[in-house]
Amino acid sequence: MAFDPAVSLRILNNERLRRATHWGEYLDLGGALALTSDAPTEDLNCIESFTTDGRRLDALLDIGFSLLRAYDRTAAVRLTPLDRPRGIEKALAGRGLRVLGRSLAMAFRGQVSAIRTNPEVEVRVATGEDTLAVRDIVAAPSAPAWLRRMVRLAMVSSLSEPWHTFYLAYLRGEPAATLHLLCEGGTAGVYGVATLKAHRRRRVQATLMARALGDAAAAGCDLVGLRTAADGDARAVFERLGFEAAHEQVLWAAPATP
Repeated sequence: MAFDPAVSLRILNNERLRRATHWGEYLDLGGALALTSDAPTEDLNCIESFTTDGRRLDALLDIGFSLLRAYDRTAAVRLTPLDRPRGIEKALAGRGLRVLGRSLAMAFRGQVSAIRTNPEVEVRVATGEDTLAVRDIVAAPSAPAWLRRMVRLAMVSSLSEPWHTFYLAYLRGEPAATLHLLCEGGTAGVYGVATLKAHRRRRVQATLMARALGDAAAAGCDLVGLRTAADGDARAVFERLGFEAAHEQVLWAAPATP
């Protein structure tokens, strides 16, 4: 899939809406956005969405990094092909930041009818009574406490908003997988994709994805996007379902202070 700025912008806006709704808080720096949250992770505490030119870049980085330090966070920057400043990678490297991770935004370009599903899987729309089941699939009991808490709170606060839908897939009566669909302005985002290890390789997630994609189309969304690790195993799984790469996202971060 060739890079399409309009498609990438729609995916990024959907992601930003999800973060701003329940995961973090955005501050407009006048040429970039600063995202802060209670989560101790660079992905939710960083500077992103640069609309400035190279002349104001250093000043924006100074302001943004000072804000992150005020929250006891390390300097971090999220970059996509839509960011404007030339030489920004060189500027970040000069400040001691290094690439922490790469992820891939993907857009659905397949046919829902072509997805191989499992007729034994039952897909239900999750309710408030399913909050703990969803949490335990997305963030197992061994996961960090902050992640389990944020997953639970994000779901609870989203259930009253019609553009958020959480799904649970059941196999033999047991919760096996989950998925979060966010539909807004003709664009849908797929998040929180997770399957319990004991139920993998049984087309549980494929069945769940087919349901979500069908519901997104019924809601008037002509674009469905998701994000996955650029070099992870999940990329091949999503490609088989009909997703294609839209753009790469790079997370830069300074080494953590002991």
